[in-house]
This record gives sequence, C-alpha cells and structure tokens, in this order.
Amino acid sequence: MEHKKNRFRRLKLTGIAAVTALLLFVSCTGEPSTSGGAAEGESFSNPVKKAAFYDTSLHQDKLAIRYFDLEAGEKSGDAILLTAPDGRQLLVDAGIPSAGPQIEERLNKLGIHKLDAVLSTHPHIDHIGGLTTLLLTKPVGAYYHNGIPHDTETYRKVQKLLEDKRIPQTKLLEGDRLSWASDVTVEVLNPPVGTAPGSFEKWGTEELNNHSLVLLITHGSNRILLTGDLYKNQEYALVEKYGDRLQAKLLHAPHHGDMTSSSGPFIRSVRPEIVMISANVLQSLDILKRYEKENATVYSTGLNGNVLFVSDGETVTVYPEHTRQNITKP
Repeated sequence: MEHKKNRFRRLKLTGIAAVTALLLFVSCTGEPSTSGGAAEGESFSNPVKKAAFYDTSLHQDKLAIRYFDLEAGEKSGDAILLTAPDGRQLLVDAGIPSAGPQIEERLNKLGIHKLDAVLSTHPHIDHIGGLTTLLLTKPVGAYYHNGIPHDTETYRKVQKLLEDKRIPQTKLLEGDRLSWASDVTVEVLNPPVGTAPGSFEKWGTEELNNHSLVLLITHGSNRILLTGDLYKNQEYALVEKYGDRLQAKLLHAPHHGDMTSSSGPFIRSVRPEIVMISANVLQSLDILKRYEKENATVYSTGLNGNVLFVSDGETVTVYPEHTRQNITKP
C-alpha cells in the first residue's frame, strides 16, 4: 500500500487530468496480470511477470530494451539499457545524479559488471547525471555523444571522469552508424550534419533538446526509435527529411511525453504500435491519449514501473512491472 501511495505523490496533474490519473492508479495492481494486455491482432504480446525485468533468460539470443523506473522527488530523466543478442550492453542516458546508485544496483542484480558502451543523447543533467556514479563503479568500453558541451558542474564532472578513466569518446551525427553488435543496426538520424559547439550563439534548453541524438535501431524486421528530448519543430524537420523512414514498431516518446513534443505529423510518420514514456512524473495525459488515438499501446515508467521489451526480430514482447486498465479509450 505504501508503494501505491508513493506513486500517487509522483503524479503532478491538476483538474480533470488529476481525476483521470487517479483512476489510472486505482486500476494498477501490485501483482501484474495479463488483463491490460495488447489488443488482439497486434504484433506484440504482454505476458506480464513481476520478476521479468531481471530475468535474462527471457532474451537469450534476442534484443532486450530495459527502461529503468527511477525514483526521485523531482523529474528523474531517462535510463535505457540495450542488451544485444550476443550479450553486449549499451546504456542510453543515465538520469539525474541521484539515479546513478539506483541504476548501479539494478545492473548488479542483472549480473552486469561492465558496460560495453554508454551513449548520452544530450548533456542535460537528467540524461548524464547518473554517470557521476556509474563511471566510477562500472568499466565502460566507449562513450558516444552529440559533441555539444554544456556549462554545468555535472557536465564537467562527467567529462573529468571520462578523461581520468581514459574512455574513448566518439561524436555522432546524422548518417553515422554505431558499431555495437553484429545483429543490431543503430543508425543516427539527428543531430544534423554540421552541428558543432559554435552552431548557435547560445545553446539554450530548446537548442540542446533539438540536437539530441535520435537513434533508429533495427533488429530483424523490428524497428525501435529513440528520440531523446526533441521538440515539435525538430520533429517536423525529421518528418520532412525522412518521411516514412521514421516508421518504427516501438517509439520512445520525445521529451518524456511532454506537451512540447509528440506532434501529430511525427506520430503519423512513425506509426508506432508501442510507445514508451520514460518519466517518473506523468507530464501530460493528453499526450498519452494522443498516442492511444493513433492505436498505439502506451507504457510509462511512472505508471508501469520498470519495463522490459524483448525483440525476437519479428515481434516485441512487453514485460511491465505493473499493469493498468486502459481507461483513456472511449
């Protein structure tokens, strides 16, 4: 019961949205079941098991994508672990600084004692903060980033640790491909070629978010699109540039599911079957509804806890820690 109360406190919504969110949480169960599973005919399934997040036998010779539910009294940010079919590990972002010990504990529970690579989509504190812990506690083989520095103490700490540990650093831009695992293709769609520290007179929040690394991950016929913190204007630019090439079965909702992002044209170009909102605070119920109106099944770390996605190259199986009734549909 205390666990549910904590989740109530993490929802920061008002008015009708708050009432609806309350109903969402009342429908959650401490012991997951299949009652909130995917609709019949969709190309993924939802056999929920509470311990599935840590069950590595579920993805032998498959691609696993784990979303960490990060506890914090503020917005905790993103932390996504990709495990390739050959067992190689890629951590995409690492939440705020207080998330570092949480991620470390879960990596240990998964039996992961080193990271083959770490990738930061952009240098905001809720994406690189946890590295102030992880770079001290886990060997890291390589570090990937968008090449844009940030004038913060957290950024400077991370850079010093990377230098002290002599971890190779690589800047990625549109058109690059990440050599990470033989059975998985990771293509960079953003930021645009020519992006450099001097591209803007001042790198404000919008500029940094819009230059997030956007990754199109392909495993067999499955496509996964990770979008960082893109705003709508950069979504429009990607739609104009790539069109139907953005199509993906699993979409990471840009900017934690905030109203700044998830434009209609972008959603219709991606045509996701599954959407993941990485946020300990549900930032917009309207955005969740927007995806569901486009026939996507939506998961959120704030509502579903830790979530494991497993790709076998054809289907994506979803293992949320908690389920909820989908009452936002008419």
